[in-house]
Amino acid sequence: MRRQTVKMQKRQIVFFLWSIFIVIGILFGLVQLDRWIRPDVLAVCAQECRSAASVQIGESVHTVLQENGDTYSDFAVLLYDTNGNVTAVETLTTHINQIQAQLLTQINKDLQNAREETFPVSLGTATGVWLFAGKGPTLQMKMLPIGAADVKLVSQLESAGINQTCHTIRAEVTVTLQAAAPFYRTTTTAQFSYLLTETILVGKVPDSYIVFGE
Repeated sequence: MRRQTVKMQKRQIVFFLWSIFIVIGILFGLVQLDRWIRPDVLAVCAQECRSAASVQIGESVHTVLQENGDTYSDFAVLLYDTNGNVTAVETLTTHINQIQAQLLTQINKDLQNAREETFPVSLGTATGVWLFAGKGPTLQMKMLPIGAADVKLVSQLESAGINQTCHTIRAEVTVTLQAAAPFYRTTTTAQFSYLLTETILVGKVPDSYIVFGE
């Protein structure tokens, strides 16, 4: 009876030791796995965060433009000489400042509202192996804006062909975001450009024009 008790105790000790070794092995494997995939997970989270922000900011810009119903003539006025040639492009500063303020308010409001939304990130994609892309368990990521977005309107004249010049006005948005997922968190700064309006000028480049925002 005593021998059986001793044998039972030895078995329990062996089982306990093996259990410890297995747990340690699993923990070591998880740590190594985390070290292997963490850089890729953070990179994927940052990319997904920028993609989500691009869509959200694009919708904000569309909302402001739709509410105002702006056309090119609301942003700039073309001045002509007696021969009908464009001699100057005069930007309407007051309206441009108003649109910039509206964009700033709308974008920051929508980004704050998006804090409650989650975006799935596949761990298979995060491994960097194309065979696993879009497969495996997913992490639920949140897009958290840090501070306020910066909005700047930029006016540019670019060649659009022979005797043609394209005048564009764009909104350049810079935002700092934090991609937050369970056990993973990374910060990224992204800049997006959205076309507000454009027109094609036929003839030589105007002698007088204003390029702002650079």
